[in-house]
Amino acid sequence: MNPRSFLLAACGLVLNVSPVSADERYSFAEGARGFLVRDYNEKLLATVRANAPDKAQTPRDMETFDTATVQNTRLLQAGLNGGHAADGRAGPAEFTAVGLPWPDDFRRCVNLIDCWEGTRAKLEGSSESEDKFPNVTFGIVGFTSHDGSLQEFLQHANAATDGTVFRLARERLPAREAGKFVELVEGYRPGNLKRNHEEFVKWVIRNPRADPDEQQPRPEIAQLFAAFDSIPQFREVQLEATRKKCWDAELPEYREALFGATKSHSLHVDLFCFDMTVLTNGPGEKSLRKLAKTPWHDEVERMRQVFAAMKKSPEFREDEDKRADVLERERCIIDGHGEVHDDDYDLRAYALLPE
Repeated sequence: MNPRSFLLAACGLVLNVSPVSADERYSFAEGARGFLVRDYNEKLLATVRANAPDKAQTPRDMETFDTATVQNTRLLQAGLNGGHAADGRAGPAEFTAVGLPWPDDFRRCVNLIDCWEGTRAKLEGSSESEDKFPNVTFGIVGFTSHDGSLQEFLQHANAATDGTVFRLARERLPAREAGKFVELVEGYRPGNLKRNHEEFVKWVIRNPRADPDEQQPRPEIAQLFAAFDSIPQFREVQLEATRKKCWDAELPEYREALFGATKSHSLHVDLFCFDMTVLTNGPGEKSLRKLAKTPWHDEVERMRQVFAAMKKSPEFREDEDKRADVLERERCIIDGHGEVHDDDYDLRAYALLPE
C-alpha cells in the first residue's frame, strides 16, 4: 500500500477515537501460543521446580499456554507480594518474577502473527510466498532477495552475531555451498542487485527453471535458515530488523492513512495495521480514496469499513485464496477472537486486548 496519495484527505477528517485507558491491564492466558509463551514456560517451570518441585507441572508443548502453565502460574502467584494478573494469567508481575522483561506491544503482536504465518524462521520460495516471479523470502515480514532486503538483513545478522551466521553455514553445508552463501551475502551491494538476486535464487531454489508458483527451496538450505533461530542473539536481531521495517516505518503510514493523525490509538489498531503490513498491500487505491472520505465514530467501525473494502478490492481479483486469508485474519482481529487457518484464537489470551 502507498497511502501517501490520500493522507491529506484522511487527515482532514474529524475523527472520534477513544483514548486507551491508563489502567488497562494485559496478560497472557490459556490458549495462547508462540515464542513468547515458550520463553515464559521455560522460565516459569524452572522457577516453580526450584521452589515447589513436587507441584510443578510440565506443559505438553512449551510453546502453548496450557493447563500446566495455568497451574504453575498459580503457584508462582501464591508467592508474590503485591499486585499480579488475574488468577492463572501471566502479566508484567509474573514475567518479572521469573526473570523476564514484559514483552512490549510490538513483540506481543509479532508473537500472534508468527502463529498465523509460521515464517519467522522459515525460508520460502516464490510458490510459498505467492510471488509471481522467482524469489527467495525469509521471515515474518518477508525479507526478500528481489529487493535486496534479505541480503542486507543477513549481512547485518552475521555482523551482529560475531560471524555466527556464516560459521553455522560452514558447519552445516558442504564447503562449496557454504562458500557460495558467504559470497552472495558478503558480496552483495545495491548496485549488483539484479545479478545477486538471480544467483541467490539459483543457489536456494531446487527447481529454478519451473514456473514461480512451483519453485521451492532446497531442503538443506531451508534447514540452515531454520537453524539460525538457534543462534542465541539471532531472534533479537531479527525482531529489531522487523520492528524497523514494519512497526516503525510502515505501520505509521497505514495507521495515519486509515485512522488519522491523532496520537490517541489503541493496541487493537496497531495490531490491525501491523498485520496489513505483513500480508497485504491494502484494499487498493480506489478504495483507499473512498475510505478517506468516509466518516467513522470508533476504531472498530473503521476496521469494519476497511474489511468491507477488502472484500471488494480489485487487488485480489486473481487470487481469491489470499483475499480469503486476509479477510479471515482481519475478522479475527476486529472481533477480538475467531478462527485463522483452522485454529481458534482469542486476542485477550495473547495480551493484545485488556483482561
